[in-house]
Amino acid sequence: MQMSTTISKYDVNQFNDIVLNRRSIYPRQYEKGRAVPDEVIWQILENANRAPNHKQTEPWRFKVFSGEGRRYFAELQAGIYQEYAGEDYSEGRYQKLLEYPLLASHVISIGMRRNEVGGLPENEEMAAVACAVENMFLSVTAYGLGSYWTTAGITYFEQSKAYFDLGEKDKLMGFFYIGYVAIPFKQLSRRNPIQAKVDWINEYKSNNLFSGSVPVQTNRVKVSDALKAHDHESQARWVVMLTVITMILEIIIGYYSNSMALTAEGWHMSTHVFAIGLTWSAYFFTRKYSQSQKISFQSERLLSLSGFTSAIVLQIIAVIMAIESISRLINPLPIKFGEAIIVAFIGLVVNTVSALLLKHDHDHQDDNIRAAYLHVLADGLTSLTAILALTIGLFFHLYWLDALSGIIGSIVIIIWAVQLIKGSAGKLIDFKKAV
Repeated sequence: MQMSTTISKYDVNQFNDIVLNRRSIYPRQYEKGRAVPDEVIWQILENANRAPNHKQTEPWRFKVFSGEGRRYFAELQAGIYQEYAGEDYSEGRYQKLLEYPLLASHVISIGMRRNEVGGLPENEEMAAVACAVENMFLSVTAYGLGSYWTTAGITYFEQSKAYFDLGEKDKLMGFFYIGYVAIPFKQLSRRNPIQAKVDWINEYKSNNLFSGSVPVQTNRVKVSDALKAHDHESQARWVVMLTVITMILEIIIGYYSNSMALTAEGWHMSTHVFAIGLTWSAYFFTRKYSQSQKISFQSERLLSLSGFTSAIVLQIIAVIMAIESISRLINPLPIKFGEAIIVAFIGLVVNTVSALLLKHDHDHQDDNIRAAYLHVLADGLTSLTAILALTIGLFFHLYWLDALSGIIGSIVIIIWAVQLIKGSAGKLIDFKKAV
């Protein structure tokens, strides 16, 4: 990458550090009883006053509460909340509205005053106020203080506006708490890589934008859609935890009760722990190192590699299931129907919950999350067919139905695994038809 020869007027590294460390510090993390000097608050407000705004309407309006003014504000907002909250009233919320202002050094109400002349869309003036608040955030960080912008409590009560000198067309946009930091944050706030949110267009394309046709897709710096959400990482983590707990429970109770069905199901769960744990690890690695300047990798291919590996494991499980089922079909064994049905039902419940977690915001283009989803779906299918076969077998003594359900389930799983292997492998080797 070619380095810029521009000479910076200011310390850019220091500014970048301020932006990086800007985050919400809650009132309970402030030093109680220590007040920020008023001249610092005035400078923070002056910086807010320099925010960009269309047609110089300067729509931001502030009220500052300090000293005993904080107690006045606390009782004011608690009273408004108590009177107008209606069915949504919460005693816990009421107490917080009374207590939180007293934990801060200063509390600043944030209002948006609509331009009297008119002509500007409301969202432009709300954006200007948001820019002013961001200036406040950065200023607070530069001073080494803590701040928190909240819109909870009475912010959206129409009745609140009059108490902050705001009219019908104006907006109350929340409250800004400031204080000295007693309990610092332990880590920087998470952000997904900026590449996942940027289209970088560096060449001209004739795309007939105004002819009514669909525009041609331009080249872009692209990261897999999976990077848009550490949602997927969180979902996978919860599924791993749920599966591990179930696995341990089944193995312990299986050995304790001498139930081979329960013990076998527990060890079968361990393969899914491995596969879904691999999914989780891939998202964790991608999030942690995607913005690293020391490590460079193609995150989309990492996720496809994880999905490919997980699909191979799924394929092995399906083949083992098929072989075992065929063996049981040829040489049937006595089945403890009651225990087996309980085990299958537990598996169905766990995998249904896991599937719902992974189904949320599910993206079929993401081989990594798709692999995890297919694992729990396959296990759920196995449990469902087992319940049906075992229930019928219990009443009609048809032992071979259990083996037949295993064969059918394994065939379906093999088909799913093959499709996933083909899709993820194609992305790994960038397999495309020649033009």
